[in-house]
Amino acid sequence: MITLDHRALAEYLPRQRWFTGRDEAVEVQEIHPLGWLAEPGSGLGVRVELATVSDGVSTTVYNLPLAYRVELVGNLEHARIGTVVVDEVELHVYDALVDPEAIAVLMAGFAAPDRVTAELQYVCNSDIDLPLDTIAPLLVEQSNSSVIIDETAMLKFFRRVSPGRNPDVEVLAALSEEYSDTVPKLYGWLSTAEDSPVGACDLGILQTFLRTATEGWESARVSVRDLLAEPELAPEDAGGDFAGEAERLGAATRHVHEGMARLLPSGTWGAAELGALADRFLARFADAARVVPQLAERREAVAECFDAVRDLTPPVPVQRIHGDLHLGQTLRTSINWKLIDFEGEPARPLAERTRLDSPMRDVAGMVRSFDYVAQSVLTQVGESPTISLAAQAWTERNVAAFLRGYGAPESDLEATLLRAYEVDKAVYEVLYEAQHRPGWIAIPWRAIPG
Repeated sequence: MITLDHRALAEYLPRQRWFTGRDEAVEVQEIHPLGWLAEPGSGLGVRVELATVSDGVSTTVYNLPLAYRVELVGNLEHARIGTVVVDEVELHVYDALVDPEAIAVLMAGFAAPDRVTAELQYVCNSDIDLPLDTIAPLLVEQSNSSVIIDETAMLKFFRRVSPGRNPDVEVLAALSEEYSDTVPKLYGWLSTAEDSPVGACDLGILQTFLRTATEGWESARVSVRDLLAEPELAPEDAGGDFAGEAERLGAATRHVHEGMARLLPSGTWGAAELGALADRFLARFADAARVVPQLAERREAVAECFDAVRDLTPPVPVQRIHGDLHLGQTLRTSINWKLIDFEGEPARPLAERTRLDSPMRDVAGMVRSFDYVAQSVLTQVGESPTISLAAQAWTERNVAAFLRGYGAPESDLEATLLRAYEVDKAVYEVLYEAQHRPGWIAIPWRAIPG
């Protein structure tokens, strides 16, 4: 079986935004081709290949749809990975997800799933007829690669894959028909077969593309900028007041949670699970405090917040949740807010991403996101006492509106969990910024007790 040179791929991968390894130690251990969707003898060969890659610390399987071309394609040079020789013919290898002709081949499997290779399985969840007249790669994602098809559908390939059902497939398959007002509609998905070299794993999904939607993160930033242009105003008096949208987003989030509780697994936590959750919180805080010594000054107050979780009276209801909810995972359409990207944090193990949890974890993620968006604007416009107070007022107004729309917390139990998850998220942010953007390290300190 002819495959791409391992060294060429090891040089290409660290340049991609979706690659998470340490580029100084990349080793491509194996490449598993899954059979030709189009034979290269026609001038364009297309197949999906799975590369097992080590960075000296961990091993990851990457999903690589590749295009093999006889002729060089000038406008695809940035996506050229290397060359292979087949029957004395040199073929140039490109990332297929930036090649419109190759994307059309990948899409064909949804129309004729019985004509694809034995190693691949296309599942059509809904009828869809796309003329494939306009194919445009979406250039803003990081952990995945997406392509817009005729401004109607989006083909999203998961770049890091592992055996088992991807949560994005599982959740959208359960919710997208009945809850299409708050999540994208799922048309189908692409998986490896059970007997593939890496077992059965989901490679990508085809879902509706929300052409006129605006991203929640950017919409919120516009609102903050409007207020900070006139920081002496109250947030409700500024031109871009976001509170109404925040309240509607809270209601949409509650609607999605209710659907997940009804259509996906749910359960309860007892004292042992609550104790384990508090232990995880405390362990993450200890890890962060070793990197950011200033956190240690707040150890007692933080421990009290986390220990309150241990003291809750079970049972505590838990269910499937989004797992990585923030403003960047939301879209505002002309009708409603939609939640997107249900795969959780791709770098975490699948079992962890699908573990039952309290919905308050998602709520806390959104609460932190409102503060984060305000602080992100502050780093650009510069701080002054008046501007900082205005940003804080914006955050408090929109957090209150979101919680009002969601209807939380409804009890002391929810309030305790929400506070603990919010503190845990803020501690994570401190650690992340200390390691990646030290200039932002002060962002979440208002959320950490002490």
